[in-house]
Amino acid sequence: MDASMIRRGRLALWLLTLVYVVNFVDRQLVGIVGQAMKAELGLSDKQLGMLGGVAFALFYTVLGVPIARLAERRSRIGIVAASLAIWSAMTALCGFARGFPELFLARVGVGIGEAGCAAPSQSLIADSTAPDRRATALAIFSLGVPIGMLIGAVAGGWIAQTLGWRVAFWALGAPGILLALIVRLFIPEPPRAALVETPPSLAEVARQLVRTPSFVHMALGASLASFAGYGLTNFAVPLMVRTYHLPLAIAATGFGIVVGLGVGIGIGSGGFLSDLFGRSDKGAPGLVAAFGTLIAALFFQVALAQGDAAMLALSAFVPLAGAHLYFGPTYGVTVNAVGPRSRATAIALLLLLMNAIGLGLGPLFVGWLSDHFAAACGAAKDCSARGLTNALRVDVLVYLWATLHFALAARALRLTPDGGSA
Repeated sequence: MDASMIRRGRLALWLLTLVYVVNFVDRQLVGIVGQAMKAELGLSDKQLGMLGGVAFALFYTVLGVPIARLAERRSRIGIVAASLAIWSAMTALCGFARGFPELFLARVGVGIGEAGCAAPSQSLIADSTAPDRRATALAIFSLGVPIGMLIGAVAGGWIAQTLGWRVAFWALGAPGILLALIVRLFIPEPPRAALVETPPSLAEVARQLVRTPSFVHMALGASLASFAGYGLTNFAVPLMVRTYHLPLAIAATGFGIVVGLGVGIGIGSGGFLSDLFGRSDKGAPGLVAAFGTLIAALFFQVALAQGDAAMLALSAFVPLAGAHLYFGPTYGVTVNAVGPRSRATAIALLLLLMNAIGLGLGPLFVGWLSDHFAAACGAAKDCSARGLTNALRVDVLVYLWATLHFALAARALRLTPDGGSA
């Protein structure tokens, strides 16, 4: 790559990372202000889980693949900009909802918009980055997750406590519309290899991925880790409010700082370690991810047993970092498994699996289990808190299942002559 292409690639990487920040600010805002919404609208934990999971994931997962197919042929920058404008507007509309049905429909709209973000963005980044640097570049992009969670938690919590949860949706949704214009004007569409060729069909890309054992196990591991992670983060702030009786703003700020730092270190380290150790061990992506989810499964149990909010925060830092080491390695294995004209589709298929299992079912599972445990507890004052804590203890055990698949991915990568690169 020449110097001008490298500069354009860096510009695209940083602006698209900012878009991903906004993506996660809007995506997880329901989890931050959920306790306030529950109190005003009389929602159950199951309904909060549906708003944080099913409502968002319903069209997000389904539309991701056709939008990715469009991105193989059309301007990826145009798709990302339009998607950003749509989900930002729908986030703001959440603030006008008067009940669960309206909130559900608005969250569906957020999911429809966000379906056009990740796959086109990561395809563009992959085309702008050398193969041996892709895990790092995609890990940088994925730092939008913790940064977005930090901003959404701190800003959303304080705005909701001082001005109301509705204002939080308006204030954090509207700025994305302006960013969409900036993205459209200032990010150039990079050249794609083999542009004159017809992109492989969806079925061809899917067959290639299914026949790649390293991808299959990385995707399954990532989906299970996503299931546990979304279930945990969607109910972390309600847990602190119920169990430790913290004001919403304080709980959200503590959550944002701990999650932002922990997840950020995990994502950044995962990509770096995968590329570093991958020079001498082709199985490094799977091993790095497996190590992280094993740490998460063990140490989240310790964190959930703490009787003090400060100790919970300190105890959660290490497992949060470990739980997110898989991001860079998983995306790196995915884009390396296919050719240049298939990367958006491959990422979309990965996200389809991850979000259908993780985002769609994780929060719903924890919410349902929390209601179940609380009902079984009886009429004690702390039943809601105890029910949610027990639900999360079950949820984080899923990280052990993810560890198994990541270990199998490492084995598959070692048995592949080229390490899984197409």
